[in-house]
Amino acid sequence: MAFAVKIKERAAPIRVELGETVLQAALAQGVAYPCGCQAGNCGACKSRLIAGEIEMLPCSDYALSPEERAAGLILACRTLVWSDAEIASLDADPAREAVA
Repeated sequence: MAFAVKIKERAAPIRVELGETVLQAALAQGVAYPCGCQAGNCGACKSRLIAGEIEMLPCSDYALSPEERAAGLILACRTLVWSDAEIASLDADPAREAVA
């Protein structure tokens, strides 16, 4: 089973399989998504969840603080999707200043 994840900055959604993170799917499909460690420690793939049901795998509080989680931010490298979803990379998110 797979879900469609719309990345706000991209016209076509990506296909994310069960058990695959959003970042893994994006990179496998040739999407240039900001990333660094790919293990939930650096925060380079920090994104805003716009819609959808997700599960966040464990990550460092340095990469994603409890306050950021409460504000709807996620790490693409630690996000599993459980429904079709929409996200926005913080690199292009005008609301970033309100959280950073």
